[in-house]
Amino acid sequence: MNKRIKSLVLSATLVASMAILGGCGSNNIGYVDTMKVANSTEKGIEITKEINAKKAELNKKIEAADEASKQNVYNQASQELTAFTNAKAQEYRQYQEQKINELVKEKKLDVVIEKGAVVGGGADVTEDLITKMGKASEAQIKEAEEAAKAEEQQEAQQNAQQAGQAAAAATTESAQ
Repeated sequence: MNKRIKSLVLSATLVASMAILGGCGSNNIGYVDTMKVANSTEKGIEITKEINAKKAELNKKIEAADEASKQNVYNQASQELTAFTNAKAQEYRQYQEQKINELVKEKKLDVVIEKGAVVGGGADVTEDLITKMGKASEAQIKEAEEAAKAEEQQEAQQNAQQAGQAAAAATTESAQ
């Protein structure tokens, strides 16, 4: 009886591994560098601009608030920005998925995965997706890169200011 079970398990394993190995050569896998797509397409750049404009608008609200209500305004602005960013990210994902599905049909791919998940093999379809989504002009890409750098610098300055204010407050408290 024990031999019979072992034989059945071995047979099932052999059949399963043949099915897996037999299917390996027939898969068409594409991969995409999603960061490059987001930074090189009109839709990606447009959504980034919208998010940055919303962030700037909310920062002005925070700066305009008086000290008593500043924390409350900051919390509300943070929630509003998070909701706006999530909605825009969802809009982008849906658009990108639609274009990926079109690309899958055109290229007869079985699956498209993120570039970082690929160890070897597969076909890079990043440029095809960028073309399908609407390639941004070099001027648009450069402008978006400069805006991103400016945003990073502004955030670094804000963080430095906040750290300086926190250090000043701590020094004042310890002096008292």
